[in-house]
Amino acid sequence: MAVAEWSGALILAKQAPLMPTSIARKLKIKPGATLLTINAPDDFEQTLDPLPEDVRILKKGKSADQLHWFVRNRLEMESGLAAVLERVQGDTVCWIYYPKGSSKLQTDLTRDKGWEALLAQPGLQWISLISFDPTWSVFGFRRQNEADKKRAAAPKERPIFDYIDPVKKEVRLPDDLAAALHPDKAATAFFNSLSFSNRKEYVEWIVTAKREETRRQRVEGTLERLAKGWKNPRNM
Repeated sequence: MAVAEWSGALILAKQAPLMPTSIARKLKIKPGATLLTINAPDDFEQTLDPLPEDVRILKKGKSADQLHWFVRNRLEMESGLAAVLERVQGDTVCWIYYPKGSSKLQTDLTRDKGWEALLAQPGLQWISLISFDPTWSVFGFRRQNEADKKRAAAPKERPIFDYIDPVKKEVRLPDDLAAALHPDKAATAFFNSLSFSNRKEYVEWIVTAKREETRRQRVEGTLERLAKGWKNPRNM
């Protein structure tokens, strides 16, 4: 319920229910688009429903707005990669589908492993990873454009600056580190006794982790290092 105030009275207005985002929208399929499928399962088009108007799905063709490429394993991906890359030109998007670990399909591909041949290709822009159905996960890529190159070249602000005040020499703890330190008075006391630079190094080590699992391991590693009397993550 949303509450709105009108002439001193409270009016309750029902919010419209949020509709789940369709698979077609997650895949950025636009009206009139041409999709070219490679090794797609028989129920592919059915899973995409509802589609925007005038979308064409082809099994053969030289060009398309999107490629939808299904690979069961690393060998299939590597053997078909060159031919697929030839088709990814201009604004063409390629979506790559691979079996989920929970599916019944045997695979040596995961979100993080098996893609070395693809990752070695220069000039590609990666698009979000989504769940397609109970069997397949999918992520996409396209050729980098000038805007992508400018963004990549622009200096990026380090995340540590959200946690420090260089003037006051203060370091704010991220929530997960604060929660881990709270019951450990000895580790907390040692951390607080460290110099500004060393406290900053510990926090920066944690907040620069790219994966949740890595971050959790670094929080645990911080407690272990503090217990050993390490002044910073590298003990230098």
